[in-house]
Amino acid sequence: MKNTKFILLVFITLGLLLTGCFTAAQLAALQGPQNFARSPVLDTKPIWRTVVLPPSSSNPSTLSNAVGLEDYAGMALLRTGSFSLIDRSIVNQILEEQEFSYSGVVDPATAVQLGKLLGAEAVMTISVGRIFHDSFWDDEPDQRDASLHVKIISVETSEVLYTSTGQGSSFDGAENALKMALEMSLVGLSQQ
Repeated sequence: MKNTKFILLVFITLGLLLTGCFTAAQLAALQGPQNFARSPVLDTKPIWRTVVLPPSSSNPSTLSNAVGLEDYAGMALLRTGSFSLIDRSIVNQILEEQEFSYSGVVDPATAVQLGKLLGAEAVMTISVGRIFHDSFWDDEPDQRDASLHVKIISVETSEVLYTSTGQGSSFDGAENALKMALEMSLVGLSQQ
């Protein structure tokens, strides 16, 4: 009887998630402790003028799956109501003019320097971790699991305002798994 109730709860939760009645934040709340940390300084400003830096990875081949992740991250930040964004085209222009390498942007000192050049109050870095196909889903060739790590850093003090890891899974490829991982990593921004 106990297992039947658990299975029923799982199916109801999945049904609510798939129909859009459940948000990623609500699902995460059901899963227990989260992998995020917030600085009290994050709440000292109603809105942070922020730049989302291009994703980086210790395995550059995974970045081919991160196309559009920077824009998606910006949209997710805007949804929180606590961030405004500096346009991505301006970021790319400064990156080219200052000859920053995409791989060097994740260094906090470089990220802060770039943020200052852009007139930002905070910078968001995204470090893409592992992307893989779970062998359990051999009959689903597009299934992918992904992980990433985000940081939001104050440009003024170089203090980490928010840091989090996120994992995602999708049957529609690596890009969607990364988007889910990003959503999961930002859940802590909506919790106070």
